[in-house]
Amino acid sequence: MDIKRIATAGVFAVIGLVVFTYVKSITTPAEPVVAAAPTIIKQIEYLDVLVAAQDLSFGSKVNESSLRWKAWPAEGIAPNFITSNNEPEAIQNMIGHIVRTTIYSDEPIMPRKFIAPGDKGVMAALLQPGMRAVTTRISVDTAAGGFIQPGDRVDIILTEEVPQRRLAGEFTASIRRSVSSTIFENVHVLAIDQQYVTTDELGASVVGSTATFEMTQGDAEFLQETESRGDLTLTLRGITDATNGYAQSSAKMAREVETEESKVSTLSVYRGGQPEVVALQGN
Repeated sequence: MDIKRIATAGVFAVIGLVVFTYVKSITTPAEPVVAAAPTIIKQIEYLDVLVAAQDLSFGSKVNESSLRWKAWPAEGIAPNFITSNNEPEAIQNMIGHIVRTTIYSDEPIMPRKFIAPGDKGVMAALLQPGMRAVTTRISVDTAAGGFIQPGDRVDIILTEEVPQRRLAGEFTASIRRSVSSTIFENVHVLAIDQQYVTTDELGASVVGSTATFEMTQGDAEFLQETESRGDLTLTLRGITDATNGYAQSSAKMAREVETEESKVSTLSVYRGGQPEVVALQGN
């Protein structure tokens, strides 16, 4: 009997020990795992580079909010970048400069893309190589209600009266009909009157009497010629439709072909001692 009690007490003692060990294991907090220190392969050096704080459009003027400093990997800095080490007062020095080409936000600033205030020939500096600045008359009615601003791109439409003949029974009547055709597409507007930059003070509407465009020499001559033919109207292109280059329209090219084919020269031919004028058309 005593042996049975002793055996039972031993079994309960073992069970109690197991339960105590389990409870202690789940209530004791685990030891924190110490992460291994990261291995530094290469230390990268950064320098502050002058960048655009916002998109800067063609012809706009730089102010204090236009530029900012941005950390840039030293090994990726080009020689024409402006850093805080070589020009710590660059932001103040750049105020008043004119943007020669579109610069996007966070793009590094390079001096060759700007015109310093007071420089002579600002308009000449805004022209692309091989291009010319040509001015024509405009009005509110012919320039999209005055909403065309410097830096926009437009199409140019010529409206002229074309003589026609109409047969009415046995009689022939001469009439004139107005015809409109696009002679240039996607033309860059350099200035409205003498305003070649867009500022907040101008608002959404710029009313002017002249517009200056960027064109090739030949196209500038053709534009001046068309002013005497009729009325020129400007149509504003959307931002998504504007590109960096402009093009002659099919109407303009057709006019050039027609003009070339209609060239007439004369030649005097002597027959029997009498001169006779012969017309030669084309080349």
